[in-house]
Amino acid sequence: MANASYLVEDEEVNYDPQILLKKAHSATSSIGSATVIVAMLEGNGVLKIANLGDCGLRVIRRGQIIFSTSPQEHYFDCPYQLSSEVAGQTYLDAMISSIQLLEGDTVVMGSDGLFDNVFNHEITSTLARYGDIAEAAKALANLAHNHSTDSKYDSPYSLEARTMGYDVPWWKKMLGMKLTGGKLDDITVIVGQVVGSSNTSIC
Repeated sequence: MANASYLVEDEEVNYDPQILLKKAHSATSSIGSATVIVAMLEGNGVLKIANLGDCGLRVIRRGQIIFSTSPQEHYFDCPYQLSSEVAGQTYLDAMISSIQLLEGDTVVMGSDGLFDNVFNHEITSTLARYGDIAEAAKALANLAHNHSTDSKYDSPYSLEARTMGYDVPWWKKMLGMKLTGGKLDDITVIVGQVVGSSNTSIC
């Protein structure tokens, strides 16, 4: 992300988030792997998005989610990632999308620690309670953290796990129990709001 921030105004990037991912990944020497999402807002109000893995982005307009990215996974709980290894995904595997934003739109970006623990309706209701986007981001991160440590919370993650066939042993089912709980994970939340047309920026 430090490389992406440094290279965002690079001439070769030319407002293309996929090329930004390519150049940032090439410049990274750290060992390991990570999911990544980059969004670039052009002066004409078009938000361009490159997403690889299970980070996510939502666009909220007048209290309703009008756009959502989709996660990329090899199988349940195994997302696409950029890696320091030769084998693996590259910038070419990123899902590319774009949307025309309007003044007043709110953009929520986050790691899977947000979206595995907070439902979309909780995101919109939390945003509605805060006029300040920095406070809204903190509130969403706190909500995700609280849900992640709650073994009784029926989270988006536990719901998806059950859908994919993961559940408690049969004898617990006989007692009316089911797989619940949040997912302990890294939680990153960024919230931005369109206030008018200006220079290109990165979210």
